[in-house]
Amino acid sequence: MERKGIYKTNKFPQRMCEVFNQEKGLLADKALCLGAAEDGTIFIGTENGLNYRKKDGAFGSFSCGSVTVIAQGKDGVVFFVSGKTVYICENGKIRELQTLDEDVKGITYATETFLITENNIYKFEDGDFKYFHDNELKSEGVSSAPGRLMANCDTAISVFVGKRKHWMCIFPEHSSMPYFHINSITFDKKTGFLWLATDKGAYIYDNNNSWFGPDEISGLPEEEIYKIAFSDDGRIAFASNAGLILVKNGVRKYLPATRWVLDEKVNDVIFSGNDIWTATDKGVTRIYEEEMTLSEKAQKVFDYTEKYFVREPGFVTGMGDITNNDITTGKPNITDNDGLWSHYYLGGLCYCYAVTKDKKVLEAARRTMNACALLTKITGKKGFTARAVRYEGDEGYGENLDMQIDGGEWHKAPDGSCEWLGETSSDEMTGHFFGFSLYYDFCADKKEKAYIKEIICDIVDHIIEHKYRLHDIDDKPTTWACWDPDELNGKSMWLWEKCINSLEILTFLNVAYHMSGDEKYRKEFLRLAIDEHYLLNAAQPKKDDARVCHIDDNLGFLCTTTFLRLEKDPSIRAYILMGLRQHWEYERTERNPFFNLAYNAFTDDVCDIEYAIKHLRELPLDFIQIPMLNNNRKDLEFDMGQEKWGGSKQLKVALDIDQRVVANFDTNIYKVNNGRGTSAANTGNFLIPYWFGRYYGLIEE
Repeated sequence: MERKGIYKTNKFPQRMCEVFNQEKGLLADKALCLGAAEDGTIFIGTENGLNYRKKDGAFGSFSCGSVTVIAQGKDGVVFFVSGKTVYICENGKIRELQTLDEDVKGITYATETFLITENNIYKFEDGDFKYFHDNELKSEGVSSAPGRLMANCDTAISVFVGKRKHWMCIFPEHSSMPYFHINSITFDKKTGFLWLATDKGAYIYDNNNSWFGPDEISGLPEEEIYKIAFSDDGRIAFASNAGLILVKNGVRKYLPATRWVLDEKVNDVIFSGNDIWTATDKGVTRIYEEEMTLSEKAQKVFDYTEKYFVREPGFVTGMGDITNNDITTGKPNITDNDGLWSHYYLGGLCYCYAVTKDKKVLEAARRTMNACALLTKITGKKGFTARAVRYEGDEGYGENLDMQIDGGEWHKAPDGSCEWLGETSSDEMTGHFFGFSLYYDFCADKKEKAYIKEIICDIVDHIIEHKYRLHDIDDKPTTWACWDPDELNGKSMWLWEKCINSLEILTFLNVAYHMSGDEKYRKEFLRLAIDEHYLLNAAQPKKDDARVCHIDDNLGFLCTTTFLRLEKDPSIRAYILMGLRQHWEYERTERNPFFNLAYNAFTDDVCDIEYAIKHLRELPLDFIQIPMLNNNRKDLEFDMGQEKWGGSKQLKVALDIDQRVVANFDTNIYKVNNGRGTSAANTGNFLIPYWFGRYYGLIEE
């Protein structure tokens, strides 16, 4: 096998998130402001007082009123404010400093420390704040840089200048200043430019006569901004009404609620070293990074899956019943396609074992393979497989037997050991032929090869004998498992499934022939491929559906990679490769890592591999389907084509994986908002593309 090695990846920063709320020690969920001390202590101002977290993780609190201002002063001193009262934290001790006549609006430090109220500004001297000057405008905030001091009201700014210091005001009515509502101002202390957080986005003032906003600088966000923070390494963070917005290396990144911040409106944001802290009405988050390689991440994903996701006797689907985003509270799911999703995980393990020869991976693969094999035997009907099984003690056990429920019908197993779900679909079959074929080629010993060959041939024989349908225990054809030429080629109602289902049955016959060498399977393959023009169907697998249904996309790429791995005839491969090209181009805006890597593995063409690597790096490690809210973003482009199919508008291009809910590859990811927070997706969503890329030499480490 040719090893292309087209992308070499090293360590990268894996983004993680830690949550703080009242359940975890905050005096109140509603966090209004943040501050950081030189020693790494983080201060959190809540509506019920001050919390602080030391660098070693120790947590503490100071009860007072609502804390609205936190600011660092000279020599590591930290000030915080509740109403009119100023407190000081010095040498680890907190004490009340003084009470002023008005509510404090802000404190700032550059070379000197100033405090501002609505009508006056004060300077910190000799241990307390002393009156310094009155304000020209009723002030709402203040910021300073070396040699510069400015205040703001809702719609204008005041500049403190002159030999005899005084305020000079800039109004939009009498200058080039744009009209907007100012939420806060912040100096970039390195450049001296003034940054304004406004209801029209972020703006920069050059301290002369020029203003730069989202229309002038594309990197600036146009959502409503409440606070702006700068890091020493050049990052800029914006607390917005669309979550946290981060500009790094010139690229704007949205980190939305509720994974990265706890509410869409972020009240404050600060940097502390490499960490980013955010405050919202629902709590605080610490966003941090852990350096790792993709192979180290793959090991973490494997260990995580084995610890939490495995359901006896070896099914791996996803997780449910999760509370508070804590995976330890959940339990493995019983789904309506246990075989498909368990084979997803199995497929990732098989590619991994082919690359690493890791015995622990082989043991896990063997266990899951045997669980999937159970599905093919438990019905008591040769060649007909169950969608899922459940045991005594599982939810729903003993209920609604032989009734339409859960997308199928639950039946008692002939041996009485469990119950199994019927009405088996083409999804389930695709999973079996994908996973079993990989295990057969990469992992199986001689005895296992014979066992898997029997399973595969029994299934294909059943399909052929029942005129290319699956027949359930009642001998009726199941709804979706249809590969019958009279149906697919002869009836318009199968238009959407025709091409993918043609590819499926050609793949199944190929796998059976590969394992058995029995020419009857090749003969049937060629009859369907040529006489029933299934090969032509498969050459144009994707019908335009305005990207509202993605089940067949997932099945199509599972079949295509299986087909092309086994088929040797270049003339036949040519048709499938044309279909792969057409399908990938249609799905390109999805930026799916498996689809991208699969396209390159068999074509050597441009495959957007950078997006695949980006996805693998940014995929959250917990796989929990935490809701992601992007309603208030201004940068999104929508596709209205779904309306003719009765759907609602959706995005033209899928968001990055850390900006949308973590989902399986058969899910519509063009939605602006999604996620439940009580479930976790299948970890094969990382393991398949990563180890597929490693196996085909597309990714090197």
